[in-house]
Amino acid sequence: MKVFLFLLCVACVSIVQGQIQHDAKDKSFRMFDAGAAIGFNASQVDGDNLAGFNKFGWNAGAVAHVNFDHHWSVSFELLYSQKGSRTFPSPDAINTYKLVLNYAEVPLLVNFNDKSRMLFQAGFAYGRLFSFKEIENGLELQNNADAFSKDEFSYIIGATVLVGEAKHFGVNLRFQGSITTIGKSANPQVSGLTNRLISLRGMYYF
Repeated sequence: MKVFLFLLCVACVSIVQGQIQHDAKDKSFRMFDAGAAIGFNASQVDGDNLAGFNKFGWNAGAVAHVNFDHHWSVSFELLYSQKGSRTFPSPDAINTYKLVLNYAEVPLLVNFNDKSRMLFQAGFAYGRLFSFKEIENGLELQNNADAFSKDEFSYIIGATVLVGEAKHFGVNLRFQGSITTIGKSANPQVSGLTNRLISLRGMYYF
């Protein structure tokens, strides 16, 4: 976790402008681009016998691009990403359950910029679980520290719409799903638990 925080600080202070054209007169090509993201995940865990993207959590961190030309780039992010699942929130619910999974995550993505206002992306992410908790009927369960896998690999597809004349700001929407299992399912017909989430984030490009 200390290494993740250190890298996040380095990414935040090592900012140079890049691929995104922030001014109508800006025709130059820059090799690097960077920014910040903050928003939320709506997540669920497949295989836990619950349904629905009912668990909301933070998604925030730094973004950096290495640009090959005006259209194509590879980006990496250093994120705090909160995933998990929960029963549908209802005041009439008799039994309630919530799983909170806190990850330090590094997505590596290929991006296509159409040079107008759209940035499309797809790739993979590595996540490191650094804490978790399960709450059932208002009480936190005492679980084995190895109840969930520390490592997760996932895929990501998404898009960013740039807004404003200078295009410093953007709105990012993406879908993410586990490739590897994050734990054992109580259902013997399911091979394991997997994360699935939709992220909506505000972006700022420096």
